[in-house]
Amino acid sequence: MKYRPEIDGLRTIAVLPVILFHAEIAPFHGGYVGVDVFFVISGYLITSLLLGDIAAGQFSIVNFYERRIRRILPALFTVMLATLPFAYIFLLPTEFEAYGKSLIAVPTFVSNVLFWSERGYFGAAADLKPLVHTWSLAVEEQFYIFFPPLLAFLAYRARWLKAAAFGAIFLLSLIASWYLTRLHFETGFYLPVSRIWELLTGAACAVWLRRHAPLSGIGGAALAALGLALILYSVFAFDSRTIFPGVMAAVPVAGTALVILAGLPGNPVAGVLASRPFVFIGLLSYSLYLWHQPIFAFLRHAGHGDEWALLATLPLVFLASWLSYRFIETPVRRNRALTRRQIFGWALAGSLAFIAIGAAIVLSRGAINRYAPEDVALMEQFEQTLSYNEEAFDAAQFRPFDTSDRRKIVIAGDSYARDLYNVLREGGVEDTHQFSTKRINAECGNVFTEQDLSVYISPLRQERCRVMMRLDHPDMQPMLEDADEIWLTGRWNEWVISLLPQTIANLEETYGARVRVFGLKNFGPMNMTRALSIPIEDRPNFRQPAAEYIISMEADMKEIVPSKYFIGLLDPFCAGDHRTCPVFSPDGQIFTIDGGHLTQAGAQHMAPILKGLIGLP
Repeated sequence: MKYRPEIDGLRTIAVLPVILFHAEIAPFHGGYVGVDVFFVISGYLITSLLLGDIAAGQFSIVNFYERRIRRILPALFTVMLATLPFAYIFLLPTEFEAYGKSLIAVPTFVSNVLFWSERGYFGAAADLKPLVHTWSLAVEEQFYIFFPPLLAFLAYRARWLKAAAFGAIFLLSLIASWYLTRLHFETGFYLPVSRIWELLTGAACAVWLRRHAPLSGIGGAALAALGLALILYSVFAFDSRTIFPGVMAAVPVAGTALVILAGLPGNPVAGVLASRPFVFIGLLSYSLYLWHQPIFAFLRHAGHGDEWALLATLPLVFLASWLSYRFIETPVRRNRALTRRQIFGWALAGSLAFIAIGAAIVLSRGAINRYAPEDVALMEQFEQTLSYNEEAFDAAQFRPFDTSDRRKIVIAGDSYARDLYNVLREGGVEDTHQFSTKRINAECGNVFTEQDLSVYISPLRQERCRVMMRLDHPDMQPMLEDADEIWLTGRWNEWVISLLPQTIANLEETYGARVRVFGLKNFGPMNMTRALSIPIEDRPNFRQPAAEYIISMEADMKEIVPSKYFIGLLDPFCAGDHRTCPVFSPDGQIFTIDGGHLTQAGAQHMAPILKGLIGLP
């Protein structure tokens, strides 16, 4: 395969937006599309090499994976090794345990599945995870498990069969990307089924250029310029609200394909991309991609996560990347004195070593014994709260009422509704009341109205909200029709609050049940790092004000929701004064993990207060 310097320059167009996006530089809010550019480049280069081997009768799956190992693992293992001491120093036990899981997942190329599984309301922010960016490597390697043998198998079959096979895979992947991204964008983002079509686009470029001359002349130059413009448009016009990948990924993908197909020497775009600065950065692109995320993540953990601090580390990122490229990537890739047996042996040994280290970290619960027993107990409260928050409420979803004389209550809402139910259960209210629950995510709106809500809901969430439904869910109707009361709660936002009077009226008219709306609760800013920073002896008497925006939201609710329906929680749960909210029990147990969601100790503490508010002994 003939070397094309403009492809290395195209790698620069891919990697720099990714780095600047992760540094939170405002103009590059769509810089994540650089990964999609990489996918197309990878599909093109790998397919070109495979087609050359197949045509020469030299295709070998063993040879293919030897090249992949030489290309991918040396620099990757170096970065993983370099992160170990910093992870031990900067990460809390839960974070260090999650990091240990990533050490297992990365060399087995399933890190995309791991990070997908860690998504969710209580998941750690992705930008704090040192190895989160390896998800894209996992997607590629998963693709290259089935693609080379399939390509070799179809190589000498009829052209229509090859077109039908790969065309079907392409279309199915594109459809899956469109649907999964709309349903749950993290699923569409991380899983390979949504990305295969991007790699196949690059593969199609390789097939085309093997049979046809590159697009040349004024038309070719114009198409290359259009391709570059599409990529740059994506970088600067897309943001966190863009439904991505989905069909929107077609913009950078098509742009990359056009540059590959038309980026001939002599046209202006190819000339720029093939220039020394672009080629130099492009040659470093893999190492740049590997090094920037852990450096940024640990800087954030050290409390220096602002954009200027991140920008200031770019020289370090480039230095580490150049050293990695010069002394690790290049020597291993080019040194034919290293035999295939040695390459596979070192790859296996390195993988097993990282898996063993990761397993040790996980089994030690993130080396939790570094901390005092009181701090260990505190961290265990944080760890247990996710399952505690979810289990009882989720088990009661769509649960039919029995025929006893216990009062029948429907509770609808998000994770705050789960909290409410847990407080009731801790207070023994189920002796006199029975509950059926319905989960309604905060962004979907805990409302009961025929009004079009799409104007309020992010495009990223609309399909998911449509599928999950609200109290209009068919399975919920028997309980609503039988309910004595309907209780609404959640992490309220302004547009939902404005629709609550209409919601109350509609529920009363439709079901004839009494409606109650519970306000917000908040205990001020809190997370594990902050909790651990408070001296153990000071925790029982620690007080802080509730968040100002919650105070403001509560005031709005009191004005909008008629008082006979509204039950405020903010002041009562804060010992009567939201300026001095207790966060710990007298024996040092924490009430909340994030200022809003309750631990079991928090639910137990609030139970008698809530019972008093709803008129129960």
